[in-house]
Amino acid sequence: MTELAAERWGDSGPRVVMVHGSLSSAAAAFGEQRVLADRFQIIAPYRRGYSPSPGTERIDPDRDAGEIVELLGDGAHLVGTSMGGVVAMRAAALAPKKVWSLTVVEPPAMPNGAGRPAADRLIAALRDHWAAADGTDLASFADGFLKVLGVDLRLPSPLPPPLAEAVRNLTTERPWETGAPAEELARAPFPKLVVTGGGTPGFEDVADALAEALPAERVLFEGSPHAVQRIGRRFNERLLAHLEAAGIPSA
Repeated sequence: MTELAAERWGDSGPRVVMVHGSLSSAAAAFGEQRVLADRFQIIAPYRRGYSPSPGTERIDPDRDAGEIVELLGDGAHLVGTSMGGVVAMRAAALAPKKVWSLTVVEPPAMPNGAGRPAADRLIAALRDHWAAADGTDLASFADGFLKVLGVDLRLPSPLPPPLAEAVRNLTTERPWETGAPAEELARAPFPKLVVTGGGTPGFEDVADALAEALPAERVLFEGSPHAVQRIGRRFNERLLAHLEAAGIPSA
């Protein structure tokens, strides 16, 4: 039984498990999707290391994936944003028979994009940032990370405790190593959707590579934030179409 705390929205309909990324958490990442609870049972866990789930010394995407599998029950649609997309892909590869559909939003699966120019530049920039940054100065680390991604976002100062916790977790990640198991996913029969917002060229390269390898439908919401799901209605309409087309496989 998983120890993870989770938001649970909706009490009827197919199950949808939504996995948050590094600089957010369940309620914040997927608040715009709560409206879908009129037709789905949404489970949005707080990944290990994000309160109120248990803490951790180091983020481990494989451990996270195993914990997400426990939430799939007899079957569910799976959605992941940012690092949650990498976790979701690894979870789907662990238990493909329990996954009805997979949607990932700007996953930093950097090894999958290696060899493409923008992805290679981002891999190098991420490595350089981690090597040069002072991991104890959380505000500077986060600011530098956002600059590497090309995200124009001013963080509050001082960092509120939930964001400080998230940045501390981020310092233990190694995004240039967090690939997705593309071969296993390509063999899985469920439909896949890869979504981006156009703001980080390296993530566009990764998404293009994943769309070819999985294979997956590729959707770009030009001008959207990294957390594309936060645009709300337009994203929700596309997600709904994906979920409804996938349906629930017969046993």
